[in-house]
Amino acid sequence: MEVVKGPDSIREEKLSQMVMQYEESLIRMCAVYLQDIQLAEDAVQDTFVKAYKHLHSFRGDSSEKTWLMKIAINTCRDIRRQSWHRYVDRRVNLDFLPV
Repeated sequence: MEVVKGPDSIREEKLSQMVMQYEESLIRMCAVYLQDIQLAEDAVQDTFVKAYKHLHSFRGDSSEKTWLMKIAINTCRDIRRQSWHRYVDRRVNLDFLPV
């Protein structure tokens, strides 16, 4: 039996290739920007979701990595603009707070 691939399979393959190739550098950049590894991982996940949604609009004027970095930077900025992010003191380790 032959597997029939739909039109989204090409986008999925392209996204999976980009994840394998650029995920580590995006996490590093987001971690520096956000000062939190968990937020950085969330930002990178959001970056790839946005990239998947707008993959058809990528014109190729820049490299894929540059395009993804710009999406990631904008995602990090969105996270930092959220009101809850301003009130979290990242210097305090949650393990040492009283219950």
